Amino acid sequence: METLTVKKVEVNYTYMMSMCGIYGMIFTFCLYQNLSGITFPVCVAATIFTTVLFMKRMGITIQRNFLVYVMAMLLLGVSTTMTSSGFFHVFNWAGILLLLMTAVIRQVNPGGNLNFQQYLVNILVLTGKTVISVLDPLLHGIQYNQDREKEKSKYIKPVITGLLIAACLLVVVLPLLIFSDQIFASFFGGFIHIFKFGEAWGLFFTFLAGFVLIYAFFSGISRLEFKSQEGGNAKAKEGNINPVTGVTFAGILAAIYVFYSVIQILFLFMRLESGLPDGVTYSQYAHAGFWQLLLVSLINIVTVLICISVFQENKILKILLMVISICTCIMTLSAAYRMILYVNAYYLTFLRVLVLWFLGVLMLIMFGVMWSIIRRNFQLFRYIMVIVTVCYIGLSFSKVDRRVAEYNVEHWDYITSDDMAYLIYSSSWDAAPVLAEAGKKAAKDQPWQEQYWKENVEEYYRRILDQKMTLRSWNFARAEAKDAAREYLHLLDTDD
Repeated sequence: METLTVKKVEVNYTYMMSMCGIYGMIFTFCLYQNLSGITFPVCVAATIFTTVLFMKRMGITIQRNFLVYVMAMLLLGVSTTMTSSGFFHVFNWAGILLLLMTAVIRQVNPGGNLNFQQYLVNILVLTGKTVISVLDPLLHGIQYNQDREKEKSKYIKPVITGLLIAACLLVVVLPLLIFSDQIFASFFGGFIHIFKFGEAWGLFFTFLAGFVLIYAFFSGISRLEFKSQEGGNAKAKEGNINPVTGVTFAGILAAIYVFYSVIQILFLFMRLESGLPDGVTYSQYAHAGFWQLLLVSLINIVTVLICISVFQENKILKILLMVISICTCIMTLSAAYRMILYVNAYYLTFLRVLVLWFLGVLMLIMFGVMWSIIRRNFQLFRYIMVIVTVCYIGLSFSKVDRRVAEYNVEHWDYITSDDMAYLIYSSSWDAAPVLAEAGKKAAKDQPWQEQYWKENVEEYYRRILDQKMTLRSWNFARAEAKDAAREYLHLLDTDD
């Protein structure tokens, strides 16, 4: 496989500019004022296809594992059109970019497998190199022209300059001519609707963002440097620090964690209330300490990973790290159990679902960390990528706001104004089909407030119907919310 360099990108400047320019137009069509419509998966597919064209042009062999990343990115793209939740829109973008960077790093790395730390470092480095490469389309163009023959360059530069000047003048002159003559306007009148000044700048900057970002990303990839896998990676796996240091502090932590875990098993899981402090009920005991346990679990995972990387292999250290890992799993279960008890008392919110999901993922990650203690050549980064990707895709398709609304409406003995306010103002449109049922139940539970519920739900649904949605910006969750709004308001009008 050929080695990717910046010089290769410069030599293929014309191809790069054409390819990125076409991508910029697709990017603009798909995403201009439309970050979650049905065209979003089209943009994801265009990004993948453009990346494949780039790698083939650069002589990079595309491996089979690239298809796995492609499927995951496309699923996240589809998920974006299935929900109206801003949270998932943002994190779907982040997930797609992370998957794209990881996939490309695996394709262009000539040295073989990377360990966990090297993957993280290369992702951060690629992000930084992409940022510092945003001017490369201009810099590479200058270099490309300097490398061309003088006779050709002296014609190319004036032509490009003339085209740019004409484009700038037409932006001002053509609208004036259209407004000055009706016959002329009949031929070019469509131009003014497409090229309104505000709209034009928006389209231009969207195109520029897509064009520059994809070019800078490819340029950043070409700047990546991979150390020889045989030497550097083996050393990283074995570690080079005396394990006595690790045994010392790991032994102390393990002893404290074992004692803490025994307390969790006896007093939280087995509900041994006889040992609780005076004046503290089991409910009060169970509801406290969740966030502290979550933070300790995260610290323990990082600590174990560092110990695996930097210390020389040692049986005693392995045993102590395994004890810490098992105790971390108990702490994670303790945090999850406390959250479940809290949900039973105060019902669901989006954040509580997210926390429970995170704790489940954390537990699965911990299993991989424990296996990497036993086998140091275990591909931990790939394991974590698979776990996080699969679990997140499942979460993004689950319509969390709708599930939260369904659970709460089913379990609320009666619905208060605060409960309705949460459903209306704190949930995305994913919950809209459930809200009508909530309003009906609220009116039934508290008939004297029937008019209050009716007015608030009606206003909520009218706001949904007021939001315009074109074919390009069509979103499944928004369409479903509009259908629910039409149905509810129709029934409302019929009752009146």
